[in-house]
Amino acid sequence: MDDNLFNVRNALYLGNYQQAISEALSSGGGISHSPENVDKQYYMYRAYVELRQYRAVLDEVQSDAPPALQAVRLLATYLDGSADTKEAVLLQLKEYLDSAQAAGCWQMLVVAGMIYIHERDYKEALRLLHQNTQLDVMAIVAQIYLLLDRPDLARRQVGAMQEQDDDATLTKLANAWVALSEGGEKCQDALYEFQELGEKYSMSLMLLNSLALGHLHLGKFDEAERLLQEALGKSATDADTLANLVVCYQHLNKPSDVIARYSNQLRAVAPNHPWAAKCAELEASFALLSK
Repeated sequence: MDDNLFNVRNALYLGNYQQAISEALSSGGGISHSPENVDKQYYMYRAYVELRQYRAVLDEVQSDAPPALQAVRLLATYLDGSADTKEAVLLQLKEYLDSAQAAGCWQMLVVAGMIYIHERDYKEALRLLHQNTQLDVMAIVAQIYLLLDRPDLARRQVGAMQEQDDDATLTKLANAWVALSEGGEKCQDALYEFQELGEKYSMSLMLLNSLALGHLHLGKFDEAERLLQEALGKSATDADTLANLVVCYQHLNKPSDVIARYSNQLRAVAPNHPWAAKCAELEASFALLSK
């Protein structure tokens, strides 16, 4: 395996998105569409999407780009678009999935899974993805099972990933995610996994939040707060960090104005975040019932 491709891919998996971009740009290859270079560009543009730098993807990925890169462009268009744009993307996605050009393109399946997760159309996502044996796709399937509150099926999926490549970073991450959902002593196993990955590579926002979640599950709220404050130091506008801080501070019985500060900041930077959206939904229902 090419070291440059591994570094780019691994950085994306671990949430070190700027590192993934830097690794891809520094390794050369230009705009050539060799299979190896397409994979590298795919992971790089996925990192741009995670950083919400959608314009970089939309400006650089041209209409004649390979299906793997068209898939990321589709994802950027969806996430950056209005409701009407999202509808158009869903139609385009179906056309891509039915086309001979995209046949066998696992990157297109990953993007389809991500978009259908946003749409909460888990049934369609599983229909498309559940038989694929590419690790990136299998990890999306495990994520969907967790969203469906089926850790038993997610654990089975992780078992299949371990049979294929037990040492892969994505397999280790998926194993830790499932362990968190299983709760109890499994949370400690997840913490060991996240900590080991952070020490081996670097401690990203994603890993800090994952560690904090493990401590929240174990009732260690002070340690969770410490980790979340460290994450906040890396990015004051990270939506997951803000949401987890709100939950943590509620458990710590922090003053209501402190909790409101982070809650309001979350709604300002990411109004569509699941926590913010659910909170807004509950507040609207309460307001309706209180009339």
